[in-house]
Amino acid sequence: MEAAEIPLEIAPWAAGLEASSTAVERVKTWWEKASRVYPKNTLRAWRFDWAVFLGFCGSRHATPLPASAELVAAFVEEQGRAGKKPATVRRYLSTIALAHRVAKLPNPCDEEAVELAVRSLYRAQGARQRQARPMGWDEIKRFLETAGESLPATRERALLCVAYDTMGRRSELVALNVRDLEFSPDGTGSALIRRSKTDQVGEGSRAYLSRTTVRNLEAWLAAAEIEEGALFRRVIGRGTAKDLPKGRGRIGGRLSVDGVAQAFKRVAKWIGLAEEEVAAVSGHSIRVGATQDLLALNIDLASVMQAGRWKTNRMPMRYGEHVLAARGGMARAAQAQGRDGMGT
Repeated sequence: MEAAEIPLEIAPWAAGLEASSTAVERVKTWWEKASRVYPKNTLRAWRFDWAVFLGFCGSRHATPLPASAELVAAFVEEQGRAGKKPATVRRYLSTIALAHRVAKLPNPCDEEAVELAVRSLYRAQGARQRQARPMGWDEIKRFLETAGESLPATRERALLCVAYDTMGRRSELVALNVRDLEFSPDGTGSALIRRSKTDQVGEGSRAYLSRTTVRNLEAWLAAAEIEEGALFRRVIGRGTAKDLPKGRGRIGGRLSVDGVAQAFKRVAKWIGLAEEEVAAVSGHSIRVGATQDLLALNIDLASVMQAGRWKTNRMPMRYGEHVLAARGGMARAAQAQGRDGMGT
């Protein structure tokens, strides 16, 4: 059975333990509680990561839990040879460490051998990841003004506007329900993000919705005849991206996270981005574009972090590095010294 087919209630780490081990019960008890707290996507990611490590251990006839530091270091080296990115390997290690912590076993990932293997991986590949091609408000506006009034275009307009205003991750956008929306008498509104990547316990947070967004949401809800349940849904029987304004279709189930990325790519193609740019568009493109727009408008970093539900400034600074560089000390010095003038 593939990892993705294993029922979520089955604790994956139990597969790495002796059946008679007391750690098995610890793992099963913890997983039972965690499955009621953490999002399904998180549970699936842990299960997938563990399946990768189990496969490696099986090929070496080695014990995955508890694993030795030498075994985990070898795993890191093998993933590097397979072309896995450092960030992906770090995620695998985080899952391995969690499995040992849950089973109350020594964590091999804390050992020097593993850290050296990771450093070697970063040195060989570099830590920098390719960033999604940003899509900011100017490009969204082009779509809003030219996409026509078809059902697919109506949904895409609402999706783009909500994604921009909320700076929503794909998982946050597809999780929205009609009951999460509140429209105010002045034409603005808000959306309740019930659980995000940085809010695993589900305290939730409210995100502002502009009048433009509310208008497009109301148009989508009316056209799709949606009164409750999932906010963004599949449109079945639609035309191609080229025929988007003429597209027709019927409403299906809740939109998937992959469906968000596909929608953004269709929008990118519609507004005329080059083929290589369309290929670089992902479900994160509007989150990146919104971050850059806010920084370009001199919105302070704390407000950007609040809007995007970030706990640290690492990612917003990464997304907005080009904007921040143009406003940095050297850029201001170059302007003051006349080094940015014509002919100098």
